Amino acid sequence: MSAAGGVPTITAHGWVLAMVSPVPGTVAPGGRGRTVLVVGDDAELATAIRDRLDRAYVTVVEVPPGEELVAIRGCRPWPWMVVGAGEHVDPSVLAELGRSPALLIWRGSSPPGLPARAIAADRFTVVVGTVATALGAEVAGMHLAIGSGVDMPDGSHVSNACLEALVASHPRPLVAPSRLVRSAARALAAHAVPLRPRSTADGGVVLAPVDET
Repeated sequence: MSAAGGVPTITAHGWVLAMVSPVPGTVAPGGRGRTVLVVGDDAELATAIRDRLDRAYVTVVEVPPGEELVAIRGCRPWPWMVVGAGEHVDPSVLAELGRSPALLIWRGSSPPGLPARAIAADRFTVVVGTVATALGAEVAGMHLAIGSGVDMPDGSHVSNACLEALVASHPRPLVAPSRLVRSAARALAAHAVPLRPRSTADGGVVLAPVDET
């Protein structure tokens, strides 16, 4: 999707991610949206990311040191994305990140204890490219809606965290609880989309044609 369409076009990097409700207070009253939490010791990272993304699609929140747990736990059901920098992070924060399927991107050297699924990104362009690629994802006529949720090929809008995550991460696998995967499957069936979640050998889930599930 081009910048004229609302989301900047940047070279795809196709990594796993998941959907989130906003951190309280970061979105206008009555609204819901995607949130990128930026943690760590790079004071300019949040501003640099925010300036390069369409704010109609995502809210970038800089999390002050010491407030990481509050911010992460304030996201429902989990942070859509967490971007970090620096080699020193409180172990309790790393443990909290390990409990959710949010995409983790770390700029520079990863701190000990960071979940294994975290992406090490040595360049800022890779960080921004990952976010932009996810925001502009389109699968079988489905694409992320402004604010949150998924615009379906039949013209309707679906608010389903797991389905949004599967679309945004496609074709890379998503790690999600089975109950969320089932809800995504029901949404796909209800809107006659010929895809269903399929388990991968490494324990992830991807969208696959119905005859392959």
